Amino acid sequence: MRLVSATLATTLLVAACGGPAAAPSPSPTVAASPTPAPTIVAKVATDAALGKILVDIATGKTLYTWAKDTDENSQCYDQCATFWPPLTTTAKALAGEGVTTGKFGTSARKDGTLQVTFNAHPLYFYLRDTAAGMTNGQGSTGFGAVWSVIQIQ
Repeated sequence: MRLVSATLATTLLVAACGGPAAAPSPSPTVAASPTPAPTIVAKVATDAALGKILVDIATGKTLYTWAKDTDENSQCYDQCATFWPPLTTTAKALAGEGVTTGKFGTSARKDGTLQVTFNAHPLYFYLRDTAAGMTNGQGSTGFGAVWSVIQIQ
């Protein structure tokens, strides 16, 4: 009887303390979130007079920067944006087809849309460039500063 009581007491003690040490279960591994593929917003085209220039991937229309924009924040709104519409996107990861130098990014416009930037300068179209390959805005001083085609080295 004593042996049965001792065995029972040992069994109860082990059960109360959590039982025999269990092998640790493997920690779940956290899978890295896949990096979204960049959205290609521009490509390089060749202009007879200007050489390699940056154009919109969807339309082939020439892209411009404005000297009044001193950083990634656009200064072109209202009437200016009517003549020089901004290149906007919904993506944050951006790239350019054939662009090996320079960096694409985005900046928030006043209305919350994301404007595409290149080398920390907002990108625009020119209203009078009605077809792919036109560069009518090159050198314009509309709205108080020079507009320039983005030439790629």
